[in-house]
Amino acid sequence: MIKSQREPFSGGRGVMVLLLLALSLAFSAVRAETFAGPMAEAQWRLSSSVFECRLSHEIPRFGAAIFSRRAGEEQRFYLQQDNRHLAGGEARLRAEHPLWRENALPRPLGTFEVSEESTALNLSWQQSQRLAAELGEGMRLVFTREPWHGSEQPVEVVLEPIGFRPGIDGFHECLVDLLPVNFDQVSRTALYFPQGGEELPREEQEKLDQVALYANADERISAFYIDGHTDGSGLRADNLELSRERAERVAQYLVDRGVPRDKITVRWHGERYPVASNREPEGRSENRRVTIRLERPDDRLSSR
Repeated sequence: MIKSQREPFSGGRGVMVLLLLALSLAFSAVRAETFAGPMAEAQWRLSSSVFECRLSHEIPRFGAAIFSRRAGEEQRFYLQQDNRHLAGGEARLRAEHPLWRENALPRPLGTFEVSEESTALNLSWQQSQRLAAELGEGMRLVFTREPWHGSEQPVEVVLEPIGFRPGIDGFHECLVDLLPVNFDQVSRTALYFPQGGEELPREEQEKLDQVALYANADERISAFYIDGHTDGSGLRADNLELSRERAERVAQYLVDRGVPRDKITVRWHGERYPVASNREPEGRSENRRVTIRLERPDDRLSSR
């Protein structure tokens, strides 16, 4: 009769078991605090308008992940935190296969600089495209970083791919109707005139067309202030009249393109308010201008 004999707990196998046990204990000691919603509730919400295309993913207890493109700007990706869970510094990013493919290895995607502010991460167009491609392929994205409060426990923020593909398709459809400029780009516009003339050069007309295009789309604009200026050449009375003619011409250009006349205030100042020296040709060209300022009630309130 052959008796079975238990192999002693020693040698290479024993060392391996001890090592695995130590690693397991070490991992449990620094297990990450994970921010991720239930997969059944994970979704990407699309908000679209001619002013902004926005695809957002709510992350419970943390904040949100957002793909955004504003009119006149490039696409960006933001990671917003409500309670500042992430400390500033480098965060690691990896792409993981869905949980039902546990045997597939994660793919590292590099490191990114995170901030302690509410917008923890702000990625460029190229970087955001990489993230969108991974989510579109069904990969979940995991950001890992030390926490805000400075403990040894790392923080993981998980972006689920569920519902992303139809969301990004809608996002791309929204881009077709996006305006070429946003409010910040047209709310303060300066138009420059040739010496002694009141006709706008073609490139200045294109700037004015952008103002009219945006103004007709944004019903919140309550007022347009148009101010005419000249350089210091010639008689002061002639300059005052020339600045009036330039400002009125700009106002009429906007009215012809749909801007309500009753919202426009026209003022003219001649050579009274130069922005550069009239002693040099370059300075005089900067002073021959008409400025346009757009005003919205909500912007006045937010600036107080």
